Amino acid sequence: MHINKFKKVGKNKYKIIFDNTELTLFEDIILKYDLLIKKDINEYLFDEIINENSYYDAYDKALSYIEAKLRTKKEIIDYLNKKGFDEKYIEYAIEKVEKLGLLNDDVYVQAYVNDKINLTLDGPYKIRNNLLNLDISEEVINKYLNKIDNNIWSEKLDKVINKKKKLMNSKSYYIFMNKLRNNLYSLGYEKELIDEKLSNIKYDSNAIDKDFEKACKKYKDDKNKIISSLIRKGYSYEEIINKLN
Repeated sequence: MHINKFKKVGKNKYKIIFDNTELTLFEDIILKYDLLIKKDINEYLFDEIINENSYYDAYDKALSYIEAKLRTKKEIIDYLNKKGFDEKYIEYAIEKVEKLGLLNDDVYVQAYVNDKINLTLDGPYKIRNNLLNLDISEEVINKYLNKIDNNIWSEKLDKVINKKKKLMNSKSYYIFMNKLRNNLYSLGYEKELIDEKLSNIKYDSNAIDKDFEKACKKYKDDKNKIISSLIRKGYSYEEIINKLN
């Protein structure tokens, strides 16, 4: 296979144009195999070059991925898998970045927890589960989560509830409370803290007046249909009967 041309295509990368194909190789590979001097290579050497270049490529992509933000070992493995690298290339890349000290679970968890507290509505259980799914040890996770004052979770929960309460008057109290409770569970807050906060929410919704009026217009004097309609919306039977009376 005859080398016809070199063309720089990125940092430390060159495209080598052969008679019938082309390769993008790292500069180190080009120098190692004296490709600046050699003008012809056989198929065996061609395959060897491709194989070794893949090691460099996996490592390079792992470095670029880490430069964007801190990553865990699992994130890098998943990323390189999606890029189509074989296991041997991924293992090489992981070994190289580990030797550089770029994979540090303690640093990652500390930064992750701080970001989630300051930038999201996530509660402690959701944060913990997300980190466990990244193959971070429970010991490391607890080291940092246990340092967070409970008042911080309480204040975050208050912010979520106060934001949601603005929608309260547009829905049945019962539907609103059920949806809010489920939403807070999904955000990963402690059940006892959620129940305590929600117990302080007063029922001041006027939604039943609007829904009752709509049901009456739709079903006229058919009380059973009016009752069924309002029950489906989450109102209690006693509440509906009081309204009918």
